[in-house]
Amino acid sequence: MNKLLTILLPIFLFLSCKKDKQSELQFYSENQTSFFSLRNGDWTKNSWIRKPENLKMVHESFKKIGYSKLENLILKYENEFLIQDIYIKRNFEDLIDSLELTHDMPEIQGEYYAEFWNRRRAENNDSIVYEIIQEINSMKSDKNQLNYENHFVNDTLVDLLKIELNKDNLDLKKAESDFYTLVKYGLNQSGYNLLYERSEYSKFELDREELKKKLTKATEFKEPWLIDNEK
Repeated sequence: MNKLLTILLPIFLFLSCKKDKQSELQFYSENQTSFFSLRNGDWTKNSWIRKPENLKMVHESFKKIGYSKLENLILKYENEFLIQDIYIKRNFEDLIDSLELTHDMPEIQGEYYAEFWNRRRAENNDSIVYEIIQEINSMKSDKNQLNYENHFVNDTLVDLLKIELNKDNLDLKKAESDFYTLVKYGLNQSGYNLLYERSEYSKFELDREELKKKLTKATEFKEPWLIDNEK
């Protein structure tokens, strides 16, 4: 009997602790932005980003941020690159050059480029894709930031990118400002992650418990824009 208790007691204690911990979980509401799938979706199956107006919006928003600040999102190697878990076995710069050159004559560079532009034409987005490629290529010779068309810019996307990309001058004041920006857009689960689950903010003496009171609670978890980067 004592031996049986020795085996069962830790199990009951574990289950009890697990239940208590589960009961303490709290979720927070998270608005789903129109561009949310850029963060959590599969780009190869993403129909939203294939629409010309959405491509234009993202491109102009990226121009406002500055494409140079986005370079770290692409892992470049000599003859391959990786972006958002998509692996392409080609040199990035050479690919962009060739795509521009083959827009009107895709057959001159072979099947890959012919298929690429045929897909774009079938999706009715070849014109905006070509415009984007031309402008990205222009930055090779002109290092100045591209002028953006403000009426196409999505300010929410720009503000969220600034939170993640402008970390060089991150201090307590900016950390609090970033938190309130997330709350303004209804990204409460993201706000919680900033307070408790983001390594770059952990060193600041934020009044976390007081700030947490400003978050709107929810009954279920939704994927946040600002993901947990401590696990």
